[in-house]
Amino acid sequence: MLNYNFTARNSDGALISGQMRGQRKEAVVSALKQKGYYLLTVEPEARLSAVLHAHAPLGRRVSLRDRAIFTHQLATLVKAGMQLSIALKTLSKQTENKYLASVVAQVETDIEQSSSLSQAMAKHPAVFSKVYTAIVEAAEESGSLAETLSLLSQQLKAKASVAARIRGAMVYPIFLLVVSAVVVAVLTTFVIPKFIELFINVNQKLPLPTRILVGLTDFLRDFWWVFIVAVIALVSLGLIAMRDARFRLLFDGLLLKLPLLGTLNRKLQLGRFARTLGSLLNGGVRITSAIRTTSGTTANRAFAREIANIEQAVLRGSTLAKVVGEQHYFSEIAASMIAVGEDTGMLPEMLLEVADMYDQECESAISSMTNLLGPAMIVILGLVIGFVVMAILLPIFETSTMVG
Repeated sequence: MLNYNFTARNSDGALISGQMRGQRKEAVVSALKQKGYYLLTVEPEARLSAVLHAHAPLGRRVSLRDRAIFTHQLATLVKAGMQLSIALKTLSKQTENKYLASVVAQVETDIEQSSSLSQAMAKHPAVFSKVYTAIVEAAEESGSLAETLSLLSQQLKAKASVAARIRGAMVYPIFLLVVSAVVVAVLTTFVIPKFIELFINVNQKLPLPTRILVGLTDFLRDFWWVFIVAVIALVSLGLIAMRDARFRLLFDGLLLKLPLLGTLNRKLQLGRFARTLGSLLNGGVRITSAIRTTSGTTANRAFAREIANIEQAVLRGSTLAKVVGEQHYFSEIAASMIAVGEDTGMLPEMLLEVADMYDQECESAISSMTNLLGPAMIVILGLVIGFVVMAILLPIFETSTMVG
């Protein structure tokens, strides 16, 4: 779809201008005439800017925080009794993220053309996910849009908070990794060759650590391109393999079975499953439809297959807690808490409790791993630098001994 800029006069004769999206110019003209506009000009947006708008990733990122703030503001305006189109128009002018503001403006335009809010949002999957639009659609059907948007904003804020804390915990290890790479690169490129050249010129037999260091330095200097080719080849092979459904299923299953990272990955997947399903059920979505939507938002194929198994079992009449307990990647405590939710009639609330529990466990596990990773990287960096220093000093000590 393209953006079309138009100028027209309304029924009062006032000159107006704006922008509308459409597949063809004729469709845009027809839609504008239905509004009672007397059209003066209707022109497509400049081709270069349209291409950049459609394909350039820069400036088109909408963070969880931006979505959470927008959802909270929309819920507040709707709860105050403001007409939905007016609320969206107001937010499109106040939203700081320019791309999000343009998307909100397009949503408002679609609503003015008799589209529902969920249908208008579904046209922008990069901003409003399938889960988001499904919750909004259920809220529209149940007449609880303001309450559902408020709950949705709280869930987005919680998710954004967890993501921010995880990113913060990874800053120090990444910093150490970069420093280590720079130190090793400087030593092997500038420092070591000078010392090695000195020892070679005096025809001194080099100790084993020094010979190893010389060999590594010469290899990196002469065959650095081998590493680049190897990385490109591995990445290419990986991308090709990931296109095969069977390999992707096996690979995703392996990610869930690794000793430490597998446990963390399972908890992350369980937390997302519980939060998504709980949010959908809170919005009034039927449980089978909610499970199907949740399966479509899971990137791990092995975990998605188990969610599909859960959906089929629930369709056959099984309880959610029973079938969850039968899956490989779901924990017993999750099944127990879901059973309590089903028995008390508070399944959505209990699912959100499960999500909060796993979010906290994931955050704690990641924090522990990063706390261990920092000292481990310092030790590794110290061993590397120690080996380099030893390889340089040993010939010096041998020379001093011979001279003495």
